[in-house]
Amino acid sequence: MRRSILPAALALASAWASACAHLPPLAPVAGDSPAEVSARCRRAFPAQPWRATHAIFASLPFGQNSGLVGVTAATGGELHAVLLSPEGISLFDGTQGKDGAGGPALVVHRAVPPFDRPAFAQSLMADVGHIYLSPAGEPTAIGRYPTGQVVCRWSRPGDETTDVELAADGPRFIRTYRDVHATREIELVGSAPDGFFPEIRLRVPGGGYQLDMRLVDHE
Repeated sequence: MRRSILPAALALASAWASACAHLPPLAPVAGDSPAEVSARCRRAFPAQPWRATHAIFASLPFGQNSGLVGVTAATGGELHAVLLSPEGISLFDGTQGKDGAGGPALVVHRAVPPFDRPAFAQSLMADVGHIYLSPAGEPTAIGRYPTGQVVCRWSRPGDETTDVELAADGPRFIRTYRDVHATREIELVGSAPDGFFPEIRLRVPGGGYQLDMRLVDHE
């Protein structure tokens, strides 16, 4: 009897957890106008066009930890990312733009092992895009987390949900969710009136990789 009850109980618990899964709730914000809060949230992202260089320490999902140099640039919504070895050797070079129908188009110009792993390019470009490219349009919701932080939320059907969390001195975290499950957390360290933070820490839950990016220069 116990053998038959346990699987059923586990299945019921799993179904209950799925049914109860939801994005962090947002309570109404009093005081600042939605336009003012939205403008503060957008300070998380630099205005295009721009180019930036970072010293990166990467903890990668295939078990390799390494120091890298990252050069990224954006113009007209197109994102170009290059990873270099400390000696300046190109390890990965990719461009994320739009196809003729307006959908995403990824072109990998160069990728050497282990950066040629399946789905690595899509994952890397998505992460860099969430760090530096502002979501389109106005936030679909503005409110407070249960812990009190003010948040702008962009949530589009069929796409990831993006939360930008504000601290007293500006944006502090960017969090993304897909089907209510967290996909990445981006911590913005320091002050950046122009959208380029001195340090950025990106974490991908569930055994994914981590990036610690320290700004070298930008223009």
